[in-house]
Amino acid sequence: MNLTDEHIERLYQFTRQHYVEWYDLQTELVDHLANDIEAFCLENPTLTFEAALHTSFKKFGIFGFSELVQKRSNALHKKYWKMIFQFLKEFFKLPKILLTLFLIALYYTIFFSIESKNIVIAISLGLLTVIPIYFGARMFLKNKKEEKRTGKKWLFKHVTATFGSFLFFPQIIIQSYQFIDDINWTWFSEVIFSCFVIIFGILFYIAIKIIPHKIEEILQREYPQYNLIKKA
Repeated sequence: MNLTDEHIERLYQFTRQHYVEWYDLQTELVDHLANDIEAFCLENPTLTFEAALHTSFKKFGIFGFSELVQKRSNALHKKYWKMIFQFLKEFFKLPKILLTLFLIALYYTIFFSIESKNIVIAISLGLLTVIPIYFGARMFLKNKKEEKRTGKKWLFKHVTATFGSFLFFPQIIIQSYQFIDDINWTWFSEVIFSCFVIIFGILFYIAIKIIPHKIEEILQREYPQYNLIKKA
């Protein structure tokens, strides 16, 4: 059996009916189901499309697509963090390490020269708290607007908009404030804190500016229909 466009649309509908809301996952499942159906119909030419579809679906077990969706979501989160740390490593290699060291030295100089450390700490931790929340909300709303316009959701873009669960970091930063407030500052602790602030700043820069563009490239490469859907 050669599947028609109507068959393919039925497969997309079938995945939506079974609670797969992400279009990139739907596409992977449709490809898998289509291959299965063609194989089943080749073995048994009298088998109908719907019968072959339900035979293929049974292979996913009693939980249907839910386990696959969870595994795929976990895999994309791991891929996201792998990309984050790949780009972070670049800031500790030449030539970018020079910029990293300069920023740490600059921050340390400011931190060292100001007598009231709490002011610098409050501003620094405040920025590290507000920035990811602000940009996370912006990306989330942008994705929602695009989803409403195109009628398609992309799991990888959802992971990006939540910074791959990056948004729990501000909670850690807020909770760590009291601990930091009790520190007896020495030149060594000031250097460590300077490194902490700059490294987190770099992480947020990567998550906000670099990763979203890379995700776009990946979606365009792996899903040829992505550009058509986006421009629709």
